[in-house]
Amino acid sequence: MPTIAQAQAKLGGRATAGLGMSKGVFVPKEDMPLALQLVADYVAEFEKQVADELNRLDKVDTGGLASSIRFETAETANGIIISVFVNDYYKFVDSGVRGVGRNNINTTSPYKFRYANPSKSHVAAIRKWIARNGIKSIAADVQKYGAVGRENRQPEDVRLAKIIARSIKSKGLRRTGFWTDSINETFKDFDVKMSQALGIDVRVNLENMVKEIKTKK
Repeated sequence: MPTIAQAQAKLGGRATAGLGMSKGVFVPKEDMPLALQLVADYVAEFEKQVADELNRLDKVDTGGLASSIRFETAETANGIIISVFVNDYYKFVDSGVRGVGRNNINTTSPYKFRYANPSKSHVAAIRKWIARNGIKSIAADVQKYGAVGRENRQPEDVRLAKIIARSIKSKGLRRTGFWTDSINETFKDFDVKMSQALGIDVRVNLENMVKEIKTKK
């Protein structure tokens, strides 16, 4: 009778279950130790893939997005639900955002900025980013790239934050695909691996049942 270790070896070390974006994935609760282990393996691989993509794309600032990703399981009468949680703004980083100006750099995103002028919260977020990254501006550049009217009397970092925010609104944000591409890459062999895992679990369970029946005779 094959052991779980032997079964895992036949699957090349891992398999997977599907991944839902905050909606959860149903995994039957029947005795399927290999299939459930493969789910855990792929979930761990997905977390690593997302973190690697964010680092590769240089999209890690505070680390809040990567650290927000977590998985929770809940048992029901019929099975186990595996849910994925992530900060809602992941979709803007993943798909990017279309700009409102003629210099828009994103034509495929389903998301689009609605106004050219940035909100106070947007400017405040950019100011924090400027401070964290130690970005310095030259007064002449601030004047050249957009500080107007009363802005010229504001602190330099405020003027710079407004310039950057207006540029983002106009140009938009490029697609990174860190989430979508990570799912596609991590779970590309899901159907095959999970089918194999379920088949092995069923066979092992049947062999155990037969052995138990023979033992009782």
